[in-house]
Amino acid sequence: MIHVTVPSFKQISEEDEKPYTVYQINVLVGGRTHFIEKRYREFHALHKQLKKTIETPEFPPKKVRQLSNKGLEQRRTLLEGYIQGILDRDLVPRSLLTFLRVKNFKTASYDAAPRMVCSLDDIDQEPISTHQPTMVFETDPFLSLVMEAELHDSVVEGVRQGLYEDDFNLPLT
Repeated sequence: MIHVTVPSFKQISEEDEKPYTVYQINVLVGGRTHFIEKRYREFHALHKQLKKTIETPEFPPKKVRQLSNKGLEQRRTLLEGYIQGILDRDLVPRSLLTFLRVKNFKTASYDAAPRMVCSLDDIDQEPISTHQPTMVFETDPFLSLVMEAELHDSVVEGVRQGLYEDDFNLPLT
């Protein structure tokens, strides 16, 4: 499961540039959180890309009544709602994962082909092993005090010979 919040914003002033606003984004994936910063225009570019392939939630307008803290706070809330609206769907576009810098997610996406999709259920799944065990022990048989009673002698002797290169005829200790 992916959980995203946009808890804050800050003004950046660089030499020879007009001041601009960046929004801090907290991304929680599989129990790990990372932080990124994005400008409004990066959100808008993501929106233009997403609306080509999916029906998107309403995107916050570019023009805000005032670029005061109150106006920027309102935009921050709307941007958070926009991202969460896309994540609330069962299928997540790869471009959103790239925007959020989410890695190790199955790379199927409907950005490239409309029928290929990612499921949020795929994030936390463990890899499925195709190995079929032939024998399973609930506890470690070599730490057991009553090993002879729990295992057949041929199994014990085979393991001892294979792992420890013991002679078959030595008594168990």
